[in-house]
Amino acid sequence: MFRRQDGNSASTKTSRQYGSGNNFPPEMGYDTTAIPEFDKRPALIHILLLNKTIRLFVVLALASVVIPAFAYLFFFSKEIGHGGKRDIIGTCGHPTLYHIPCGYPSNLTQDECHLLGCCYTSLATCYHSLPSEHQYIIGSEWSVGEPAILSPYRPVTPYDKAALREVRFDVSVTEETGGRFRFLLSKINATQDAPMSSKASLGLETADLLVQVYSPTFFIEVKRKIDQEVIFSTARGPLVVTEDFLEWTLHLGADILFGLGRAYLEPGSKYLLLNTQNSSTVPIVMGYNAKLKLFNGLMFNAPGLTEVEIVGSRLIIVRAQLGDSFDLQFLPGPTPSLLYGQAKAILQNQYTPPYWAYGVHVCDQSVKRNLTIVRRNLELLLNDTIMFDSHCLHNDMFWLSDTMVLDKDTESMLQLLRDAGKKFVPSLVLTVAYGGNPTFIDARERAILLRHPGNQLAYQGRVRNRTAVYVDWRTSRSANLTDWLDAQWQRVLNLQADGYVLEEANPRDERNSTLPRVKQLIYQPDQLNDTLGDLLPWNTLLSDDSQLVLSQHNMIGVRALDAIQRKIDPSNTLVVTSAYDIYTRAANLPANISTSWISLRREVDRCIGLSIVGISFTGTPICGNAPLTNGSSVSEELCIRWYQFGSLLPLLRVAADRTPNQFTRFGQRIMHAALRRRFSLLEYLNTLLLLEDAPYLRPMFYHYEEAANYTMDLWEQFMLGEALLVAPVLLPQMTQIAIYFPETFYELWAGQQMPGNDVLQYAVVESDLPMFLRPGHLVPMRHVVEEVVDLENGTAVPLTAELSRLKPLYLVGAFECNARRWRCTMAGRVLFLPGFRLDYGVDLDERVTISVKAAVTSPEAQQLACSDGATLNVTIGNVQLYGHPNTTQPLLFDLGYDFCAQPDKRVEYANEHRKGPVEDPYGGDDV
Repeated sequence: MFRRQDGNSASTKTSRQYGSGNNFPPEMGYDTTAIPEFDKRPALIHILLLNKTIRLFVVLALASVVIPAFAYLFFFSKEIGHGGKRDIIGTCGHPTLYHIPCGYPSNLTQDECHLLGCCYTSLATCYHSLPSEHQYIIGSEWSVGEPAILSPYRPVTPYDKAALREVRFDVSVTEETGGRFRFLLSKINATQDAPMSSKASLGLETADLLVQVYSPTFFIEVKRKIDQEVIFSTARGPLVVTEDFLEWTLHLGADILFGLGRAYLEPGSKYLLLNTQNSSTVPIVMGYNAKLKLFNGLMFNAPGLTEVEIVGSRLIIVRAQLGDSFDLQFLPGPTPSLLYGQAKAILQNQYTPPYWAYGVHVCDQSVKRNLTIVRRNLELLLNDTIMFDSHCLHNDMFWLSDTMVLDKDTESMLQLLRDAGKKFVPSLVLTVAYGGNPTFIDARERAILLRHPGNQLAYQGRVRNRTAVYVDWRTSRSANLTDWLDAQWQRVLNLQADGYVLEEANPRDERNSTLPRVKQLIYQPDQLNDTLGDLLPWNTLLSDDSQLVLSQHNMIGVRALDAIQRKIDPSNTLVVTSAYDIYTRAANLPANISTSWISLRREVDRCIGLSIVGISFTGTPICGNAPLTNGSSVSEELCIRWYQFGSLLPLLRVAADRTPNQFTRFGQRIMHAALRRRFSLLEYLNTLLLLEDAPYLRPMFYHYEEAANYTMDLWEQFMLGEALLVAPVLLPQMTQIAIYFPETFYELWAGQQMPGNDVLQYAVVESDLPMFLRPGHLVPMRHVVEEVVDLENGTAVPLTAELSRLKPLYLVGAFECNARRWRCTMAGRVLFLPGFRLDYGVDLDERVTISVKAAVTSPEAQQLACSDGATLNVTIGNVQLYGHPNTTQPLLFDLGYDFCAQPDKRVEYANEHRKGPVEDPYGGDDV
C-alpha cells in the first residue's frame, strides 16, 4: 500500500500559484512504510447478519409477533380503551391522525369517556372508535327514489343529549356536468319503530361512479368504477343528530383541501362559519387527491352556527346547528374545471350589474359624521381630477328607519355629484333605531323583531352609538315583513340612488358581553366567544320561534338582501353587501377590515377562495375600512400594494380618507397608475365575469394540474382568467419576490421572457405589480394613458368606467409555437355584452395573419357602437406580439379594425424573422 505525499515534508511544500507561471504539479513521492495488519476474525454480529438462514428465522420470528398484533388491533379488537365493555362495534386501535374527539372539548375522566361509548388514551383524550358507536341504523327496506328511515345505535349522544329517534334520508343523482350526488338528512314525526333492513347494501350509479348506502349500519360510499377507489365516505367517524344539532364526519380522500372562502385549508385547524362584518359563510370544501390526481368537493347548508374541523388525516368534521334538514351535495370533479361547473350548476349566482359598477367607489367612513368635512373631501376629489365613479357621502347618513328627507346641505352635495356625472350609491343601514319612530313601532306591532330571552320583547342593542332593534328578515311572518318593508321603501326611493351598499345586515351589538357557559350550547366552538363579541348575545331569540338566533344567524342578512333586491331593478342598480351566501347575486365586500399587511394577505386568500368555488363579483376595501385607532395612520406603501391588488377585482371601493389625493405625490402617481391599469383591462375583466365558465381568479393548480403537488398551497400568485399570471407584492419593503412559472411566460407590458418550470427571484420596486402573459393568448386593452378623457364638446373630465369605453382597443398577445417553433398561434375574445363579442387571433407561418370576427346577436350592438351618441368604441388600433421564435423583440402591427365599417377583418404582414422551412418536409402540421 502506498501513501501519496506532495513534496518531501511539510516544511518543503510549495503552494500552487495559478497565473504566475508555476501551473505544474510539485514532485510526487511515495511512502513505503509497512501498514500494520488488522484483525481478520469476523465479529458475532457480522456472522448473524451475513448468514441467510439466520436472517430468515429472525424475520419470521418478528413477523409472527407483529402481524397478529396488528391484525388484532385493527380488525378484531372490541374492547381496547373501553374498559370492561364487550359489545363495542369498533376498534380503538386506529392511528392518531384518525381520532375524532368525543363529547365536549373538556377534560373527561376515563370512566366518563367509556360511558359515552368512546375510547380513552393515557394522554387524557376521549375519541370515537372506528367505526364509531354513535351511528344510525337503517330501519326499513329502502329502494332508490324512496326515503330511508334511520334510527340511532345509541339513544344518548356524546353531548349528553338524546339522539333524534328517527331521521329521514334521501339520495338523488344528477348526470349533468359530470354527475352530482345529493344526500339529505331531515327530521320526521315518527310514531313507531321501523323494522331493520335485511339488505347488505343498496346502490346507485352514474356513468363513472358507484354510490353505495350500506345497512344495517348507515354509511355512504362513492367509488370510481374504473378502479373501485373510494373518493367519498362517511364511515370514518360518527353521525350525531339531536333535535337542534348535527355532527357528521366526511372523507373526501383528498391530500390537500381548499374552500370555506379560503385558498388553502390547514390540517389540524377549525373554521367557524358564522356571518360577521368581515366574513361570510361559504360552506363548500374542495380537495385534491395526489394519488388519483383528481379533484372533488362537498357543498352543504349552514343556516346557523357551524364549525368545520380539518383533522390531520384530512377528515372533515361538520358540527352544525340543525334546522329542518342537513343538505349535503357531493361534487365528483374530477378536474378543476368540471368541479367548478358542477358547483355553478347548483349555485346559479351570476351577477351582472351595470358597467359603471366596475369603477371606483368612494365613501366617507369616519366614525363621527361631519357634513362639512364630507363636503370638503368631495370638492377636493372633484377639483383634483381624481378618478372615481360613485360616492356615498357618509356611510352613517341613512338608516332604514330614517325619514330620508334630504336637507339643503345634502341636496347640494348630491347636485355636485350629478353635475360631475357621478353616481350616488349610499350606505343603507338595515338596523332599526329604537324609540318613537314609526318604523320601530310598526315592526314591533307586526312581531318581526328579534327578542330578548327574558322578557320576550324586542331585544335592544347598541349599533354605531345608537340604541337599536333588529329585524328578523327570515321570519315565517313573511306577509308582515313585506308590508312593513313596502312602507319603508317608499321613503328610501326619495334618495334617487343608483345603488345601495347594505350595512349592518348581520345583527350585532357593540356592548354585548353575554357569553355562554360550558354546556349551555350543545357544542361550543373554540372561536365562538371571540366572535360573539361582534354579534348579539348568544341566547337572543327569533321573532317567531323559541329557537336561538344562532340557529339561523347566517340567513338573516341573506334574507334582508333578498327582500331588498325585490324592490329594485337589478339591470341598472348596484347592490353591495357583506352578508351573503353562496347563492347570492350581488357584489360582496367585507366590512371592518383592519389596515395591516396581515389583512391584505388575508384578503388575497379570501378573494381566491371565493372565486374558485364560484363567487366571483367580490371586492376588497382598499387600505381597509375599519376605524383607525387614536393616533394611528395609514401606511402609504401598504395602500399602494392594496390599490395594485384591488385594481384587478370586479369591485373597488375606498374610504374617503384613503383616496390617492390623501397621499404624497409619489404615492398618488403610483395609485393613479394602478387605476389606469384597471380601466385599461376592464374589457378583459368584464369578459371573464360575463362568460362565467371558469373562476375569475384561479389558483395556479387550476391550469397546471401536473404541478398540483407544488401549486396546491401556492396562493400568493394566481391566474387572472386563463391568460394572465399575477404575483402581487404582499410584504413591506420588498426588493424581489419569488415567482413560480410552470411554463414560459412574458412580462405583460414589455414582453420579457420568463423561463418555464422554475422559481425565479423577480426584482420589484414600489410601483410594480408583476403581471405576465401566457403563450397562446391575446388580451384586449383600452388605450388609457392619462387620468382624463376628452369629450366631443371639448371638455376634459376625469376617467370613469363608462368613459373608458370611449378609448380605442389594442391587443397584446404571446405566441404558442409547435415543436419546431416555426408555426405559432394565439387567440382571444372580448365580450362587450351578452350577444356582442369579438373573436380574434394571430397565425405565424410564412406570414403574420391577424383576423377579427364579430359575433353579434344583440339588437343593442349597433346602437351602442355606431350611433351618433355611441357609448362603446369598437375599434382596434394595433397588435403587440411577444414570443416570436426567432427574435426577442416585441412585434407591433397596425390592424385598423372598425366594427361599424367592417365587422370582420383579416390582414397579413411579412414574417421578417422567419427562419423555418417554407413547407413542412414531413407533411402536415407539427404540434
